[in-house]
Amino acid sequence: MTSIKKLLYNLAVVSMTCSLLVSCSMEEPFKAGGEGTLSLTTDIRGNVVKTRAIAADELTALRNKCVVYIENNQGVIRKYKGLDNIPSEIKLRTGSYVAEAWSGDSVSASFDSKFYRGWQRFEMQEGANSLTLRCNIANVIVSVDPASLDVNLTDMKVTFSHSRGELVFDRTNIEAGAKGYFMMPNADKNLTYKVEGKKSSGEAYEKTGVIENVQRAHEYAMTITEEEAPVTEGGALIRLTIADIPVIEEEVEIFTAPAIRGVDFDIESQVVSKDHNFQDTRVYIRGYFGLGSVIMTVSDNFTDLQSGMNLTEGSVQTDLSAKGIRVERRTSTDAATSLESGVVTVDEMYVTFSKAFLDALADSDEEYKITFEATDARHNTTIASLRFANTENAEEHLAPVGLVDADVFANDMLAVRATRATLSANVFDPAAAQNYGIKYREQGASEWTAAYPASGARAKHTRATVIPYSVTVTGLNPGTTYEFIAFCDGFDGSDVQTFTTETPFASIPNGSFEDWSTYSASTFLGTKNVTLPWSVGDKEASFWGSGNEGSATANKTLTNKTTDMLNSGTYAVKLQSDEALSILAAGNIFIGHYVETDGKNGVLSLGREYNGTHPDKMTMWVNYRPATGVKVNKGEEANVPDGFAGGSDHGQIYVALTTAPVEIRTNPSKRKLFDAEGDETVLAYGQVTWTEAFGPDGQLQKIEIPFTYNERAKTKKPVYLVMVASASKYGDYFSGAKGSVIYLDDVELVYE
Repeated sequence: MTSIKKLLYNLAVVSMTCSLLVSCSMEEPFKAGGEGTLSLTTDIRGNVVKTRAIAADELTALRNKCVVYIENNQGVIRKYKGLDNIPSEIKLRTGSYVAEAWSGDSVSASFDSKFYRGWQRFEMQEGANSLTLRCNIANVIVSVDPASLDVNLTDMKVTFSHSRGELVFDRTNIEAGAKGYFMMPNADKNLTYKVEGKKSSGEAYEKTGVIENVQRAHEYAMTITEEEAPVTEGGALIRLTIADIPVIEEEVEIFTAPAIRGVDFDIESQVVSKDHNFQDTRVYIRGYFGLGSVIMTVSDNFTDLQSGMNLTEGSVQTDLSAKGIRVERRTSTDAATSLESGVVTVDEMYVTFSKAFLDALADSDEEYKITFEATDARHNTTIASLRFANTENAEEHLAPVGLVDADVFANDMLAVRATRATLSANVFDPAAAQNYGIKYREQGASEWTAAYPASGARAKHTRATVIPYSVTVTGLNPGTTYEFIAFCDGFDGSDVQTFTTETPFASIPNGSFEDWSTYSASTFLGTKNVTLPWSVGDKEASFWGSGNEGSATANKTLTNKTTDMLNSGTYAVKLQSDEALSILAAGNIFIGHYVETDGKNGVLSLGREYNGTHPDKMTMWVNYRPATGVKVNKGEEANVPDGFAGGSDHGQIYVALTTAPVEIRTNPSKRKLFDAEGDETVLAYGQVTWTEAFGPDGQLQKIEIPFTYNERAKTKKPVYLVMVASASKYGDYFSGAKGSVIYLDDVELVYE
């Protein structure tokens, strides 16, 4: 099967010049020390592989979506969005940074949405600096060869899946050559597949399996063929093969280090035959920029093999052939040999250890080990070992179950919360592991608590493959260290790992709105006293802000304490929309502060610093009464619902967790509003909108707003907490009804 290699020059510019984009979200002032200028450029080799044209609208969308962050140990300090908005020079202090670029759509499973990512560390020196940041497709790709439809199965269907999504290939999309695109959850390393159909006898056929350790920017191409001779599996003369094809699709030339794999076996697993009845064993080695060398070293118990042989040398290949080890090497037919020409040489090598060679090995109490070190022309190196055992003493006996590497929590920051944790492990010996799960306890305790995967996942497996599983344990104590092990019937793992549950964010400052003061603000109509929901009249220090400073120009106070409706304490907060300077001004309150007034418009900073934990929801007590007779500001008709004018107002409260403060500008000429989907700093979001009255007359009613976490939340920690309440949802467009009012009290975060 031919590998898909589609590199288009233009999208290389998008995805990686993509590596250069838009306006600063946070300008970090220079401190004492050196500074320099950074020029972000793209090294594009449009003729690396075959190219195709890209539709103009697709190219434009990718250019506009592409976002680049520049971060240091203080967090994000530059953010650019849109290819045309990148400055030619970026001033930065000297020091260590990371540049990261994103474009496309991050979807768990899709036939058309693709996602691109680039990541690069760099050091900023005094003076001029340059950086080439390359974006690479981040999807795992699957396909089914249309020739598979020729086998003797009707109603064929192939399903690929992971824990968060699945894609189904049927006759129609297989014939069309469809490709599926997966974004892999951090906890998932494998894709599962299921082939279904009916045999000529009318009997149902089904075959399932696992594609292990899938990699992004690789296509896993399934081919279904009929065997030349009958097989016993259910009477179906069917064979499945899955080719692992490194893909260069719509990207700049990004290649991984050489690949070393076993053919029809896992090279990580020991090959065992205690009765001197081995089979031919083949190792596949591939170099994406040619194979400069493949060094083979062997353990001391090989008496007839020399260590340090370079398998790319013809004389070595001849010597090994005489011993029963065959080395075959081939170069891609469409590849050139010069890297300078911008063309890639792909070398493939098969090393076959014959049955005769392996059967003749002397019995050894130590395993026979052969290590391959493959280096390509760009000095990328991969090392892998092939291991044989021909006696009981040499055979490796794996534990039936074992924990996943401890760094799994760093790759999924949602795995451990304040009162629950998702813990991961593997079944290594499916035949021996029955009723497997995880045991946990507080560190220092003597008794373990057993927890099992979801119902149906504990059955005894017979498939000879590693089976990942996870267990979510609940009812944990916040801020507490636990230890855990993998177990199954008759076996407790000795590998003990730990995790520490999150310590919840302290109660939201002034979340019951008991503390109020005023501060003095300059407006174009003079100095005004502005009401502030904080004990000290300092809007920069206040956890809460409002639009009162903007409305103060017209001597209006839209947000103020009230005793009309309470859940607890002495005060609640009342948000009432009004008209100021002949335009609608929404009654609002938000976590953050009011920055300035731009003419008749406000500039806000949403979000206050936060401790990085992951609450499940925010609760509060609310009463909403919308006014009628909505007025839509001229020119804003497209930004409000159809039929909104003249009708009843809408109220809204939304919450978010972000990695940076969110700037809001309501001036139509430079408007910037909250965008839960498009803003890459947003990690979690939730909202409630009312189109009619909410709560009993004269009483507050409790509401819950769940946080929905996106994929970015797995690898980035929330730094800022955001909450916005508005009596007129479309107040950012100066549209709504005078007199709409929200009463609000007792805002809290909830950890479940």
